[in-house]
Amino acid sequence: MKIRPGSSVVVTFITALALLASACKQSPKPEEGANQPAPKPAPSVPNIKAAPAVQAKAEAPKPGPQASKKPDTETFGKGKATVHINGNPHQRSFWAEQMDVDSSGNPVLVDEAWDNHDKILYVSNDRTFTCGNGETATGSTLMAVYAKGNTRKRPAGSGWWVTELHEGDCAVPRDDLYGCRFDPAGINSDCGAVKVVQSEADDIVITPLPQSGDSQNGAGGASSAGPASSGSSSGTPPPSGSGANSQ
Repeated sequence: MKIRPGSSVVVTFITALALLASACKQSPKPEEGANQPAPKPAPSVPNIKAAPAVQAKAEAPKPGPQASKKPDTETFGKGKATVHINGNPHQRSFWAEQMDVDSSGNPVLVDEAWDNHDKILYVSNDRTFTCGNGETATGSTLMAVYAKGNTRKRPAGSGWWVTELHEGDCAVPRDDLYGCRFDPAGINSDCGAVKVVQSEADDIVITPLPQSGDSQNGAGGASSAGPASSGSSSGTPPPSGSGANSQ
C-alpha cells in the first residue's frame, strides 16, 4: 500500500493518542480516604509520679537545714493548682527548699506547705514533663501526700497530684487541672481531669479522660471520688459540698 505524503504524521499522532489513553486507564486511583484528616491523638495525663523524697518528707514534715521560710497564707499553690490550708498559723508552716521531686537525681527549688491540722504535706512547683502520648508540656504542679493520722483517713504516703494544662497540651480537650491519685508505693491510679473540692470526705474528684480525642468536647466519663489506694475508680458520686473550696 502506498502512503501518501503526510500520512505518516497522522499515523504517528493517532498512535500517541492511543498510548496516552492506555496510560490514563492504567494510572492508579487515589486511595479512598487519602484526603481525610488524621485522627486526633487521645488525651493523656503527664508522666508525673510521687518521688520517694516527697513521700519521705511527709514522714518528717519540717524544713531542711537550707530551707527558707515563707509567709503564712490561707492558700497554697499557683493558678488553678491551688488548695486551702486549714488550721491556725501555729498549726501550719510554709517554706521553700531544694528537693528531687522527679527522682532524676537533680534537686529543684520547690514550695512546701505543712497542714498540721489535716496532716497533709503539699509541694508546688512549675514542671516540664512528657505526656502519656510522648509530647512535652509545662504546667504548675501541686502534689499532696497524706501523713500518719491524716483527717482523710488515707494510707500514709498515698496522695494525689494535679497539673494545670492548656487546651492541646497532652492532647487534652480544654484548659483544666489533670492528674492522678497514687498509693503508698507511689503508683498512679484514677487519672483524668481533676476538680479540687477539699471536703471532709475527699480532696479531689476525678473525671476519666476519653479513650479517643475524636470530637470530644469534655473529659468524658463519670466523676470519681474513689479511695487513694491503687485500683480502678470506685464510681461513687462526688462528696457532699463538692462545690466548696474548688478553684
